[in-house]
Amino acid sequence: FEMINLAIKSRINKEIKEIKKLYQATIDGGDPANFHSNCDRIHNTLTFIKSAGNRRFGGFTSLFWESTKQDKVKNDRNAFLFSFDKQKIYPIRDDTKTAIRCKKEWGPCFGGGKDIGITGNPIKEKVLKTHQASYSYNGEMDALSEVNDHSGITADEVEVFRINFK
Repeated sequence: FEMINLAIKSRINKEIKEIKKLYQATIDGGDPANFHSNCDRIHNTLTFIKSAGNRRFGGFTSLFWESTKQDKVKNDRNAFLFSFDKQKIYPIRDDTKTAIRCKKEWGPCFGGGKDIGITGNPIKEKVLKTHQASYSYNGEMDALSEVNDHSGITADEVEVFRINFK
C-alpha cells in the first residue's frame, strides 16, 4: 500500500488514516447494482481488481460514483490507475475531461476510453475492460491489459475501499 499512499499524498497532500471496505464482488454480488448500493455518493474510493489471468490493478478517484441512466463523465485531477504487478502508478489517459464514468449498468469505470471499465458482472461475464491492447502508458504497451482485443476479461475479485484521511 506504500505505492498507493505516496500517489495519494502527492495528489491530495493528505495521509491515509483508515481504509474501509465498501464492496467485494464475490461477497456482495458482482452485479453493478450491488456496487452502486455500496459505493455511490462516497468520495475517495480505491478500486482493486484481480483478473482471472491473475493481474492485480485498479484505480483511485476522489470523486463519488453514482447510478445514472445516461453515461456521466467526471473530471478528477486526483484520479490515477495502478498496477501491483508492475509496481507503477499511471495517470488517467484523459484526466482533463474524463477521469471516471458513471452509469447504473456499470461498475467502476476509469478514463474516457474506459482505461479500466466494468460494464456488467465481472465475475460471471467477460465485461472487465482494461483498455484494449493498443493502449500504452508512456510507451509501455499493455500496462494493464492481458488480452489483444476488445472482448474483455473476467475477474476473480473486485473490491472497493473508502479512504479516510488524517
